[in-house]
Amino acid sequence: MPRLRHLGLATAAAFAIALLARATLDYVWIGSTPAPCDPVKTVNTTAIVLSGGPDYRRTRRAVGLFEAGQVDRIVFSGAGHGGDSAVRLAREAVRLGVPDTNVIVERAARSTYENLANSCALPGVRDAQRLVIVTDQHHSYRAYLTARAQCGQTEICSAPAPVPLTAKRRRSEAMKLFAYQLLGRAAWW
Repeated sequence: MPRLRHLGLATAAAFAIALLARATLDYVWIGSTPAPCDPVKTVNTTAIVLSGGPDYRRTRRAVGLFEAGQVDRIVFSGAGHGGDSAVRLAREAVRLGVPDTNVIVERAARSTYENLANSCALPGVRDAQRLVIVTDQHHSYRAYLTARAQCGQTEICSAPAPVPLTAKRRRSEAMKLFAYQLLGRAAWW
């Protein structure tokens, strides 16, 4: 019996060490651009813009991709409030020149997980060959791994809006990503 107990403790310790190693790697990778988008457009490409802040930084990034011919349509996702809502972000994209026929709005999401799970279920997104995740630089790693777990597309890439990475943002993103991974909302790799 003691032998089995030691084996159980050793297994638990190995698992804990593996989780700690993975969390450390994620911490280091926060702020990187996972799977940067190839600037050459593929057919049937959709950008998903995750709401976050009223300054339209993410919206301008997505509009730039549309104007460059790198995406066919833009999905704005998030319930938000004020300038952070998908409705308001979409309105800004139309004001900047994106035809409203190329804009899709997902109004219910209140988290990164919901942004991607809800958006990827929409017609026009579900059928896309490539998804371009548009979010802030510090958020792109978690958003990418969440998209890998929630969306069925074989090609998912990141086109983040540049934002300075602070220690506070890195810690926050690393903790949120680890929680998402434990809950099965984000991919581990």
